[in-house]
Formats: sequence, structure tokens, C-alpha cells
Amino acid sequence: MASPSNRLILGAIATLLIIGAYAAYTLRSVQQLRQVQTETIDRNRKASLQLIRIQSDLSALTFALRDMLESSDGYPLSAWSAQLTRIHDNLDDALKAEFALSKSWRNPQQADYLKSSFQQFWAAMDQVFLWARNNEDARARAFIRATVLPRQEAITALTARLLVQNTEEDQRAATDVAAIYSGIETNVYRFLALSVILVILGSTALIRSNRRLFDRVSELSNQRRTLARELISNQESTLRAISRDLHDEFGQILTAIGAMLGRARRHAPDTNFEGQVLEVNQIVQDTLEKVRSLSQSLQPVILEEQGLIPAIEWHLNAFERQHGIVIHYQRSGNPPALEAARSIHIYRILQEALNNIAKHANVREARLNLTITEDQLSIEITDHGSGIPADYKAGVGLAGMRERAELLNGSIQFNRLNTGTTVHLTVPLERPTYA
Repeated sequence: MASPSNRLILGAIATLLIIGAYAAYTLRSVQQLRQVQTETIDRNRKASLQLIRIQSDLSALTFALRDMLESSDGYPLSAWSAQLTRIHDNLDDALKAEFALSKSWRNPQQADYLKSSFQQFWAAMDQVFLWARNNEDARARAFIRATVLPRQEAITALTARLLVQNTEEDQRAATDVAAIYSGIETNVYRFLALSVILVILGSTALIRSNRRLFDRVSELSNQRRTLARELISNQESTLRAISRDLHDEFGQILTAIGAMLGRARRHAPDTNFEGQVLEVNQIVQDTLEKVRSLSQSLQPVILEEQGLIPAIEWHLNAFERQHGIVIHYQRSGNPPALEAARSIHIYRILQEALNNIAKHANVREARLNLTITEDQLSIEITDHGSGIPADYKAGVGLAGMRERAELLNGSIQFNRLNTGTTVHLTVPLERPTYA
């Protein structure tokens, strides 16, 4: 197992990069918020422009009222109705725009007061033009002097105060925003510096601690691999011995019994006895075939004598006869001469995968693709059965397949399909391994 120090160092670097990215993001967010604040100030300034527009209209209104009082041109008061209507419309438009811009910070009482002042003013002007239409110009001019002009002056003064308040609010907001964001930026830099220090200290301590821990884990892993190799080697030795005993001892015994039964049949005293001898002889022959099949399954002689591909093809035929499952076999390429240990590992993985199909898949057919290139051998076994359950915990069989794949310096994958399972084994051919 490789030392984890390099990965931990990369993790520390990645953490520092993340912190740097966070700081950059925070600073960018501050800039965006500052832009929002700037837009708020801009809205305040736009509201001030609307107040200036209101003041301009009020000035025009003042001149119009003075002209109405002087009446030097001899026009009646009702002649000023169209001009005042235009001023009225302009003021209403400016007030609506100003109210929309300033509603987020303006005191509602001030806004209501300004609105009501204009309503009272125009109500008074309506009364003036009512008298003017009734030819009561003198009474209307007296009302203008006594009521309309004071109200107009009051509105002008109120507008001026609101304009001063907006200007002061602009200055105060600008100062506050600058102070707030200056503090935020300072805190971000402090956080960044503190985080860097903490990450360096923590990563140093973690690397030292994990280096000792992973050294121990690496040692245990090497011991496990050595033990697994010994166990698999002992397993193969045991299977080879059992296979030899079955073939040599039990096979010869059963063969001898069959020969003895044949001689006994020839000397049978009657037909009934001969039939019984034939029945027993058939049982002995069936048992002999099973013993030979079991011997081949435990340690196939064909693997040692002819190689991996003939052994695989022989096992597929035997598997189909034994379990009634059709294997659609396809091979591409020919492997080089393999060491006996490598061949037996590949054979055992294939054997275990097919046994799992027979036990768990509940299918009548499966597919095996064997692909051989210059540098690797690949076996893919697919069935469309019940598949591996989601909560399934790997047992000894799958663990053994993984161990053998590791001994081959290869890899094995167990993939769940929508219906069924795929086992994919990849073995490099260019490098020798444990024998």
C-alpha cells in the first residue's frame, strides 16, 4: 500500500485553495453588495432630482399666481386654467416618481403630509376657478392672497426640507457603507490568515499521525495479502491432493469393483442374479463417472496438460450438462503460454462466477465473452437473473475472487444491472506474478 502522505499533502493544498476561493467569493459578494448600496444611493439621488423638478414646477406656479393677482394684461382668472392644469399634471407625475423612489427610507408621515398639502392646494385652486367662472374675480384674488399663496409657500418650504434630508441621507449612507465594507474586508483578510495558520498546523499534525497509522495499515495489508496467498496456495494443494486421491484411490477401487462385478455376472447362477449384478455395476459406473467429474472439478488435469482455453471450454460443457444452463460463449484472440498459478486463478474465478449463476440467478442461459489482446485478458460474464440484492454483503466466494484478481495484478468488478449481474475480470498479460 502506498504511503498516504502525498494524498494528505494534496488534501491540505486543496483545503487552502478552497479557503482562497471562499475568500475571493466573499470579496466578490462584498463588491456586489457595495454595488447594491450604490444603486440605493442612486435611487436617493433620483428622488432628489424629482424634488428639484417639483421645486421648478412650484416656481412656475408662483409666477402664474402672481400674474393672476396682477391681471395687468386684462385676462380673466379662468384664462389661467389650462396653464395650471399642465403644472398640476407635471407635479402629480413628479410626486408619483418621488414617492416610488423614496418609499423605502422616507418617513411615511412626511410623505402623507406632502401629499395632503398638494391636495389642499389644488382643492383651493378649484375653488378659485369656481369663483372665476361665476365672475367673482375679486373674491378669488383675495382668496389667492389669503390662502393659496401661503399654502404654495408652505409646500415649497417642505420640498426644500425634503431635498436637504435626501442630501444628508446620501452623505450618511455613503459614509456608513464605506465603514461597513471596510470592516468586512478586514475581517475576511483576518479569517483568511487564521484559516491558513490553522490548516497548516492541523495538516502537519494530521500528516504525522496518519503516516504512522497508514504505515501500520500497510504492514497489516501486506500480512493479509501474504496470508491470502498462503491460504489460496494451501487450498489449491488440498484440492489437488483430494483430486488425486479421488482419481487414483477411489477411481481405481471403483474400477476394480466394476471388474469384479463383471466376472461375477459371467458366473451368475441365474438370470435374476445377473440382472442384480448389472444394476449394481451400473451404479458403480455412475459413481465412477461422478468421482472423475468431481476430480476434474477440483483439479482439472486438462488445465495442466492443454492450457487455460481448453480447460474453460471443457468446464463450460460440463457446467451446461450439470445445471442445464446454456452458456453463450464468445472468444476473441489467443493467450500466450501462462504460468500454472495464473491459469488456475483465472479458472477458479470463472468457476465461482458460474456457480453463483447456478445458485442465485435463476436463469436458463448466460453469456461469457473472453477477449484477449497483446497486453491483457478480459472475461465478462453476464446473466439476466434476479441480480445482486442492494443489501447483500459480500461473502467468502466474492472475497476469494477479489483476492485471486489481486494475485493476478488484475481487477474484478461486480455490476448490478436492471435485471441481472455482470462480472468483469481484467488481467494484465505483460507482467508475471506470484506462482
